Amino acid sequence: AFSAVLGEFVALGVLFQTKHLERFMLRKKEHNWETEAMELVSNKHMVIIGYGDIGAACAKIAKHGFGMKVTGLKRDPASVGELERSYCDEVVGNDQYDRVISEADFVVGVLPKVPGLTDDFFNSQSTFSKMKKSAVFMNIGRGSTVNEDDLADALITKKIAGAVLDVFKVEPLPKESKLWDSENVLITPHCA
Repeated sequence: AFSAVLGEFVALGVLFQTKHLERFMLRKKEHNWETEAMELVSNKHMVIIGYGDIGAACAKIAKHGFGMKVTGLKRDPASVGELERSYCDEVVGNDQYDRVISEADFVVGVLPKVPGLTDDFFNSQSTFSKMKKSAVFMNIGRGSTVNEDDLADALITKKIAGAVLDVFKVEPLPKESKLWDSENVLITPHCA
C-alpha cells in the first residue's frame, strides 16, 4: 500500500543528498550566497537491500526517472518478476552483498523485521565499513535492522557521507541519539 510514497521518499533522499539541500537551507538562514557544485544523479548507483514491492517502486523512479544504475538484492533473486526485474540493471542474491554495497552510491534498506535474522543487519562490520566514503545509507524498512550507534559513528567519523532515515529502533527517536546531530542526515518521524 505504501510502495509509491516510499519510492518518492527515496527519490527525495537522493535529491536531498546530491543537491546538498541541508547546506543551502543553512546558508539561506545566514543570508550567505556561497555556491557549490551540485552532483549529477544519473551517474549514481543505487543498491536496494530487500528487493520486493517497495524496493521495486524505489528502483522504478531511480532507473526510469533519474537514469541511475540500480541493483536489487534479494535472498531468492529467481522469485523477482519480469516487470520488477526491468527496473534494475541486475538482481542478485545475498552472496553478492559485499560487492554491491562497496560499489553503491546509495544503499537503501528495505528489510522487514525478522527477529534473529535482520536485527542490527546494517552495522559497522557488515555494511558501513564496506561502503564508499562518498556513499549514503537510507533506511525505509524497519528500525530494528540498523545498529544506530554504528551508523552514528560512521557518520561522525565520515566513513560514509550521509544518511536518510525514516524508521528507528525507538520511536520517537530519543533526544540524546547521536543521529540528531550527525551531519548530512535527513530524519523524518516515520511518516514517509
